[in-house]
Amino acid sequence: MKNLFLLLFSLMVISCNDDDVEPVVTPPFEPIIIDYTLISKRNIYPNVVNQQKTVINTSIEWNNLLTQIDDFYQTGGINFTQLYFEETSIDFTNYTVIAVFDQVYGNGGHTIDITNITEFETTIVVTVENLQTGNTSSVGTQPYHIVKIPKATKPIVFE
Repeated sequence: MKNLFLLLFSLMVISCNDDDVEPVVTPPFEPIIIDYTLISKRNIYPNVVNQQKTVINTSIEWNNLLTQIDDFYQTGGINFTQLYFEETSIDFTNYTVIAVFDQVYGNGGHTIDITNITEFETTIVVTVENLQTGNTSSVGTQPYHIVKIPKATKPIVFE
C-alpha cells in the first residue's frame, strides 16, 4: 500500500508542469545621462595641483583639495575658492565630486572640459575633452573643471 501511494504521488508530481509560469525578463539597461552642477571651471597657477582626474567622496578629501589651492593663493591675499567656487560646502551623503586638473601649459587659452557623464549598467563614464587649445597669452596656466553629481554608487571611469 505504501509503495502504491508513493507511485501515485510520484506520477502526480511528474505530470505537473509549470508551463503557466512566465519567465521574468529584465529589460536591457538604458544608459542615463547624469546632470551635473558646476562647482568651478577656470585656470590656476601652474603646479598648484598635480594633473589628475579624480573622484571625491568625503569631506576630508574635498577639504584637502580646497586647502591645497587656498594655501598657495592666500600668500598673495587671495581666497581663491571663496572667489571662484560656486560652493565649497558639499553634502557627501548626497553628492559625489568629480575634479579634473589638466597639464600645465606655457600659455593661456586652454580648457579642460567635462562634456558628458553617463551611467551605464556597471559604471559611470566621465568624458573629458580639451575644447579650447588656444595660445592667447604667454602666461603659464593649468585648466581645471570641478562638478558635483548625485551620489554615485557605481565605479566612475574617465575617457
